[in-house]
Amino acid sequence: MQICVISGSPKGEKSVTLQYVRFLEEAFLEHTFSVVHAGRDIRTLERQEEVWSGVLAAVKESDGVLWATPVYVMLVPAQLKRFIELVGERNAGETFFGKHAACLTTSIHYFDHTAHAYLHGVCDDLGMRYTGSCSAHMQDLEKEAFQEQLVLFVSDFLEAIAEERPILREFSPLPAISPHYTPTIPPAAVDTRGKRVVILHDAESGSDLEAMVRHLAACYAGSVQVAHIRDAMMNGGCLGCCRCAFENACVYDDGFRAFWEEYVVPADILVMAGTVRDRFLSAAWKQFFDRSFFSGHVPAFKGKQVAYLVEGPLGHLATLREVLTSLVMTEKANLVGIVTNEPDPGEIDAALHTLAERSVRLADRGYIAPATFPAVAGHKIFRDEIWGGMRATFKADDRYYRQHGLYDFPTRNYLQRIGTRATSLMMCIPSVRREVVKNMPTYMIQPLQKAIETSRVLAERRKRR
Repeated sequence: MQICVISGSPKGEKSVTLQYVRFLEEAFLEHTFSVVHAGRDIRTLERQEEVWSGVLAAVKESDGVLWATPVYVMLVPAQLKRFIELVGERNAGETFFGKHAACLTTSIHYFDHTAHAYLHGVCDDLGMRYTGSCSAHMQDLEKEAFQEQLVLFVSDFLEAIAEERPILREFSPLPAISPHYTPTIPPAAVDTRGKRVVILHDAESGSDLEAMVRHLAACYAGSVQVAHIRDAMMNGGCLGCCRCAFENACVYDDGFRAFWEEYVVPADILVMAGTVRDRFLSAAWKQFFDRSFFSGHVPAFKGKQVAYLVEGPLGHLATLREVLTSLVMTEKANLVGIVTNEPDPGEIDAALHTLAERSVRLADRGYIAPATFPAVAGHKIFRDEIWGGMRATFKADDRYYRQHGLYDFPTRNYLQRIGTRATSLMMCIPSVRREVVKNMPTYMIQPLQKAIETSRVLAERRKRR
């Protein structure tokens, strides 16, 4: 069989992900794997019709499609995202229709599931038959056990093609939302209390998003900085070269770093506004997120209040919502809210005013919501990966993690460790164990009683503010 591999890496032949494809070529000599470098050649694909036609011919002639890509900032790289946009813009979906597809990614298992869900949704929208995904750690190919599982995964993919296996669609089609938002309620200006408000967007002239950005800016009484992300003058997407790892300096010499320093760094309240393209925001926004990796794994939005304006059917895009909310949380910022153009115009007006008021109030109080699983798990992944090997090259990350006590394993609470060990030994005594099991709920809440007793003190302190 002929398998068309759509490679999302901007590194081309030097891609880590592509080495897994090369392994498959050797493991399945009876099949042909032809590689389309969508990530590396995206500028050429945009500009040269004959190259684009060649890609479509490779897909059309194939028996199945394997998406092979690294994971960049919770999704596929911006270059592959742009390729998928081109398929839609140029009405090339028919080329993919009916073909079986599978997804192979490499990462450190940080939000690989959202990248898979995105590609699955795209395949469903193109009428493809999505057989499944395989997530590899960047070094998994060195392990024989993983090699065996990878072979089994691709064997199932090839069998699905040979059997013409029917596969049900998992992601429902997205509803069309016609532009309809015109502000109807004059905004009541909210005092910014000296907080710096920045709104970044990629709105097109006359769009709902442009109207939402304009109305939200008018909701603030103080000065608001509004900027289109094209003003960052990015020369291209993240190259995955990791040259920024030593000193947080990007290999690109363009306007992005200056734009970042001017707008993102000093913002107390940061609003990011974008339009849905296929199942994510635009490739331009994805490029913006990818390029922010120049700061490595240092939380770039730490302490900020962050909000989103979204034009498009966000209510039907759980994966996009997960990425947007998790991006804020994992960066140690606080999500104020998300406003879309899905409701009636009057509801949008009220939501935008509430967003402005709440963003200032929470910024003034310095509130950051306690972390949930994405941030807690993300921290542990980064901590272990950086300590376990990445610190040899990611020097800037290593310095930051040391300075901020993020290498928090094992716990440095030695009294707790001694107490845990003593309790463990005591639990070996049958009578003690029976007593503990009998009164477990009481023991669980005992340490919290003191905190409850101090709640009145905190209440009085709030009143005096």
